[in-house]
Amino acid sequence: MKRIGIIGLGNMGEAILKALLKGGAGKKDILCVEVKAERVAFLKEAYHIDCIQSIGEAAKKADRLILAVKPQNSKELIHGLSPLIREKTVLISIMAGVTTSNIIALMGKPSKIIRIMPNVCVKVGEGAMGICSNSFVTTEEMEETENLFAPLGKLVEVTEDLMDAVTALGASAPAFLLLFIESMIDAGVKMGLTRDKARVLSLQVVKGTARMLEEEDIHPTLMKEMITSPGGTTIAGLASLEEDGIRGKVGKAIEKACKRAKELSL
Repeated sequence: MKRIGIIGLGNMGEAILKALLKGGAGKKDILCVEVKAERVAFLKEAYHIDCIQSIGEAAKKADRLILAVKPQNSKELIHGLSPLIREKTVLISIMAGVTTSNIIALMGKPSKIIRIMPNVCVKVGEGAMGICSNSFVTTEEMEETENLFAPLGKLVEVTEDLMDAVTALGASAPAFLLLFIESMIDAGVKMGLTRDKARVLSLQVVKGTARMLEEEDIHPTLMKEMITSPGGTTIAGLASLEEDGIRGKVGKAIEKACKRAKELSL
């Protein structure tokens, strides 16, 4: 088992730690670097694992080093890591907007870099993640990393120029869907359902629809036709959504998020 270092044990770092432990990684094979005392105490109680505060120790001992800090802290972190990183070490960055070329420039030397863009749903093993790498990473190292992150959800390999699109569709779009679900619940309440019952129905609609699309490999258009009867309730609601330009508004929201991701890139 290769030794894995995780620098930054916030929500994403913790989700990765949880997946590694669930996947059979031994605690002696994981080096956690966290400076916040309250997080260190929480992680020790929740996972019975000790954290270290030295990135140097993690850099020297880890074969795979996961960078899970906030993007604004990336420059300081990478500058500090540069003299310590070994040639064979693979850096796995989940820092939004920090490109492989940015990291290479800050490192000041060739390095193996893999970028992964996760979303909040990795916390329940249902994340939507994009993954890319630079030319120094081997096929074997890429496959190993994909297997490492597989317990967190679905990985889609893309070229780096599409990572901003992954950020918009994978990381930001859950908030757009949540707004839609919130509207469904409110509509149920307006029609007389209690809020808890409207919530149960709305969540199950989303869950069941997604599961059916995936398990039966149905195109959304075909499934929509299956439940849309001539002159029925569904077509009446769909017609209203189309009149309000729902397609264009969803597309515009995702495009705006993608544009902002490009603007925020270092």
